Amino acid sequence: MVQVNNQQLKIRVKFKKVGRLQYISHLDLVRTMNKIIVRAGLPLWYTEGFNPKPKMVFAAPLSIGTESKTEYMDIRLSEYIEPEVVKSKLNENMTDEMQVLDAYYPETKFTDLKWLSYTFVIKTEGADALLVERCGAALAEEELWVLKSTKSGEAMVDIRPLVRSAVCVLDGDLLRINAHLSADPSSFLNPEYIIKLLRGKCGILSNGDLTSEWYSIMRERAYLDDMTEFR
Repeated sequence: MVQVNNQQLKIRVKFKKVGRLQYISHLDLVRTMNKIIVRAGLPLWYTEGFNPKPKMVFAAPLSIGTESKTEYMDIRLSEYIEPEVVKSKLNENMTDEMQVLDAYYPETKFTDLKWLSYTFVIKTEGADALLVERCGAALAEEELWVLKSTKSGEAMVDIRPLVRSAVCVLDGDLLRINAHLSADPSSFLNPEYIIKLLRGKCGILSNGDLTSEWYSIMRERAYLDDMTEFR
């Protein structure tokens, strides 16, 4: 059983953000969650000063356009409350596209989160076994160079160390990729770079017609460094 420290009482909320909510920014999510946890009537701990705010911390902020079944938020409380009560109160103030899946007092830190799994579904012209083979070979190369945004600007970066695994299969007329990508705060990999890599190397999604070509990305699960489930 988790030992709860009343001086630093923190509950972790795992939630999904899917459908139309994939298009809200992380800043919008923070603002929305702030209103939700206040309306839920939880015993919140507030910062001191002229503008007190509830204390919330998010793990691995999600990029716009990516859906997720695995989002994490830590909320600091002023007193103990049963996790199931937290889950119920929050869900009463959420939509079907954003729901709490689990709530608990954590034993891990967000810095312990090392890997995230994603499912890519790609509708592209010429999707066949040969294209799957080319995509698989591209993702298996010893070096994966892409133009990546960094703090000092854009630079060519080898993302190979940030891709633990990536498997591409043909699903009808769709390409489906299951990948485990780095979630470490110092080396987080935006899943969009997998799409960018395959655009350049394999020519996917090249005709610019959004009615005939498209892709979706779903964040699925979170892991510790040894690939046990993160909680």
